[in-house]
Amino acid sequence: MQMMIFSIRREIAEKYYYKVDLMKRFFLELIQSSQSSPLMKQWLYIAEAFPFSEWLEAHSSKKEEAKERKNKLYHFFDSIDTYGIMNHKNYCCQFQCENLWQAEALVLEPLRKSTHSFYIIETNGEHYGWLSPLAGQRMIL
Repeated sequence: MQMMIFSIRREIAEKYYYKVDLMKRFFLELIQSSQSSPLMKQWLYIAEAFPFSEWLEAHSSKKEEAKERKNKLYHFFDSIDTYGIMNHKNYCCQFQCENLWQAEALVLEPLRKSTHSFYIIETNGEHYGWLSPLAGQRMIL
């Protein structure tokens, strides 16, 4: 399974937290039409920079594995491994894993220690939701 994690400005997360399906449609369209100028303008408005690789390396319970993965940033569809960060930028991170348990252990658990808000979506749209530090808010998968 391939997943994307988007770093979202807090005020956007607060306003759209309960509009999960609206965010899902937006991000699926963004993934499928990443060259669309209006979508990119909207994305740049809601995005917030976040150091994904550095954060995961520093906060992962599997630090050695995270450090090794950081040194070999995988590119979309070029990875021969079954999991790991394939591509990252300051605003989003794309990774591949075998199942949700693996995603939780390698990526989501370290991100829960952050004060940032993230929207996570599987590239086929099956699993999606928020990962947010706001009280009482949990990711929906």
